[in-house]
Parts: sequence; C-alpha cells; structure tokens
Amino acid sequence: MLTSYLLTDDYMKPYPPIIKKILQITFLLFSIQAFACDCDPLNITEKYTQSDFVANVTILKIYPNQENEQGYRADIKINELFKGKPLKSIYVYGRSDNGIGSSCDIHIPANTKLIAYARKNDSGKFGIGMCSGIMYLDYSAIYKKKTSKNKKELKRQIRELEILKIFKSKNIKFTDKINYREKAKLHQELKKFNGIELEKNFGIYEIIFESNLSIRNVIEISGFKNSIDQELIEIIKKTEWTSFDKGVKDTVPENSKLLIGIYYYPKEKGNPSFLSQYYL
Repeated sequence: MLTSYLLTDDYMKPYPPIIKKILQITFLLFSIQAFACDCDPLNITEKYTQSDFVANVTILKIYPNQENEQGYRADIKINELFKGKPLKSIYVYGRSDNGIGSSCDIHIPANTKLIAYARKNDSGKFGIGMCSGIMYLDYSAIYKKKTSKNKKELKRQIRELEILKIFKSKNIKFTDKINYREKAKLHQELKKFNGIELEKNFGIYEIIFESNLSIRNVIEISGFKNSIDQELIEIIKKTEWTSFDKGVKDTVPENSKLLIGIYYYPKEKGNPSFLSQYYL
C-alpha cells in the first residue's frame, strides 16, 4: 500500500520530528477518508419506506458479537413506534466492544436514545447500521456549542421527527425496497418558487406508479397549506423516474407507491428562499 511505504523508517529518516508528525497525521487522515463507509445518503421518505421497523428507542443492553457474526444484539425499549410490530431487541451491524472492524461498523452503547430504521435481513433479524439512516436523539453532548452547523442539524432532526409523526397519524406503513431516482427535471421546475415565503418547511406527497413507472396519481399527504400545493402536485405528475430492484430495471409492481418530500429553505446570507426535493 502506498501509505505504508511512505511511512517506513527509511522514508521518514530525513525529516525532522515535527515534519514526521505532520506527515503521519496527514497520511492517517488520508487513509481514513479513503476507506470511509460508502453509503448512498437516504432522505427521510426513503429511510421510512425501505424499513420494516421504525421507532424511537432506547438501548437497554448490548451483547457480545457471536462467532463469525457481523453484528450484535441490543435489547431496546420502544418509546414511540412509528412502523412495524413491537420488538424487544434489534441487531446492530458493528462490534459490541467498539473494536476495530469495517468502516461501516457502529457501536451503540447502553442508554443511547435514537430513531431506529431497521430492515429485516435474510436471517429474520431486524438490523440497523451506518447505512440504514439512524438518528441519535441525545442532544446534550452534541449541542453544547451553539454553532450554526449544530443549530442547522437540530432543525433538521426536529423536522424529521415531525414528519415521522405525520406518517404515524396518516397510518402510512407500507414497505417498498425498490430504489427510485427522479430524472433531474424536478429541480429545474422548483426554481420558479425561488423567493417564496412559506410558514411550513416541508410538504409530503405520495406517487402511485403504473408498472412501467408512468405516474398514475399523486396524493397530498401533508402539504404546505398554501395555494402552491396543487401546483406542486401537477409538477410532480410530470416527473419521470427510473428504478432498480434485484436486477430488474424500470419495471415495478402495479400501483407501487413512493413518498416524496418537497422541502422549504428560507432565505439565508443574501440567498433567496427556495424549494427542493433534496433533504438538506
């Protein structure tokens, strides 16, 4: 490996100690970045529909990894169930001893409170991991420093909890693990709303597909309570989509459903407000 070669004694010998330290730190950071966990970021609607179990939980107890197991069992207390049947434990992809594993391994200690988005694996276990979209709910440590970045993250999490409660109130519990992607036309259509002023910061809509991915209908789940809702529905009806599921491309079961969010971002630092399908 290139990094290992560069850090040999012969290579490092000509450099003074301070330069050696800087080089070591630089190569370490490079190595961490190079082997970081590679996940496609999921927005709230994708995380929810692709999960078999969604709940606000507290980790009560964790158990050691069994031999040849990629994860460990964690007993949970359900504080609020949003989707799925109640569970007493979930499976966490990672190491219970917080030891070195893969770049995607996570360690969740007892007493941690989080939103668990769990998928049922081939062994019948409901698993969560780095790529499943967990959301930690212990703000005390994260938000001691009131930086703009922390404030933005807090607002994002409050919005996510609000959306989950809407899904629960609307009894939206379907599961669809097909990967859908919009063909980049919606972003352009939403530019016409730049500078708009809205009180609500998101709208959620349900798309119902024909088997060939043409859109049969669009239903408002929770709109902006504004005249733009119907206009947004008409725009979404004209969107085009691609899909991929277990080797099958651009073909889905009749009446497949997809939840899509349109998010409102107020003006900031001289930039106008805007609507976006991206969960920023």
